[in-house]
Amino acid sequence: MVERVPPEAEVKYNKYVQLRDTYNAIVQQRLAAESSLSEVEKVLERLGGLSDNAELYKMTGFVLVRATKSDLVKELQERKEDLELKIKALKNQESMVKQELDRVASELQVILQGARGSSGAAGGAAGS
Repeated sequence: MVERVPPEAEVKYNKYVQLRDTYNAIVQQRLAAESSLSEVEKVLERLGGLSDNAELYKMTGFVLVRATKSDLVKELQERKEDLELKIKALKNQESMVKQELDRVASELQVILQGARGSSGAAGGAAGS
């Protein structure tokens, strides 16, 4: 005998899957931003060891353009600040979605346990 999943459980499961996918996307965005931040910090560290009149270039599209150390440091500091803000926002989003994900998972578990309990002893044993 096949147990029928309550429609309410299907709705909760679909919401769970959607939240899980959203959570995973946010985590991937955060990891990418953290990787970029790490790169920016390494470049800033290397630039710190160079003289102010060092000959430097930056990529602009497919072209290398000459740049001053002070311009590059300023640009990288701005990029660093932007990335730090983005990471902070993503961590907040990640936390909120994780809480919602956990809540929906618990509700789904309660619904499914209730469905097993109401389907009788034979159906409950088969689902374990």
